[in-house]
Amino acid sequence: MAKVRGKYASPAQAERRKRILRETLKLLQEASPADISMAQIAELSDVSTKTLYNLFKSRNGLLLAAAAQTRADTQSSADVMSAPSGISRILELTRRTMDIFERSPEFMESAISVVVGISAEDEAEHHRVGMTQKWFHEALLIAESEDQLLPGTDCMQLSQLLTASQWGVTLMWQKGLIPMETLKRQAMIRHCLDLMPFCRMETRKWLDDLLASMLESTRNGAGGRQTFEARIDTDLKKRGSSHINVQPQ
Repeated sequence: MAKVRGKYASPAQAERRKRILRETLKLLQEASPADISMAQIAELSDVSTKTLYNLFKSRNGLLLAAAAQTRADTQSSADVMSAPSGISRILELTRRTMDIFERSPEFMESAISVVVGISAEDEAEHHRVGMTQKWFHEALLIAESEDQLLPGTDCMQLSQLLTASQWGVTLMWQKGLIPMETLKRQAMIRHCLDLMPFCRMETRKWLDDLLASMLESTRNGAGGRQTFEARIDTDLKKRGSSHINVQPQ
């Protein structure tokens, strides 16, 4: 029986897909999704429009894949992967994601508009929200294996809660209901609040301290923000050098 070839079976095909996504991301940084055509992307990527449709099925599918690539790059970044596994890594991913929002707000607004406007068919094909939830779920399973979570915690449901919290505050920002600084703080605060009831004592105490730092920095304004960022860096390094392994409560 002949072996079935995948979409990106050869290195050349994989590189072509990367090039297409790279050029699409550049366009998303310069224009709104509504102003981007498949013909533009094809020309910049040095492929035919037929190739684009073969690979991504639709224009929205391609824009969604490009937006998802940003998330995937953040998830696999050195900053995130060097953080202690489990709960700390979840918070570090959230923090680095919010950094991207602050550096490139127009691009992130475009990316979000692509995601929220996608059809159910494209949703099933590209897993716009599922990719984030899957990452959270895997991180929670690691946290569970390292005794950071209470026995009996439903990691699947908790990953769904974390995903919903992140999307909720992100959509509030995208709709202009909250400013960037509130988005950054609320994303971290909500995740601390989501996680604390399910964590063992030492991890819960760490989250409680972080939450207190965030609330204090909110009261103190810009100067408090620097203290908060330094506090997270310090605590992450601490948790990296003496990894949590608490005994059952």
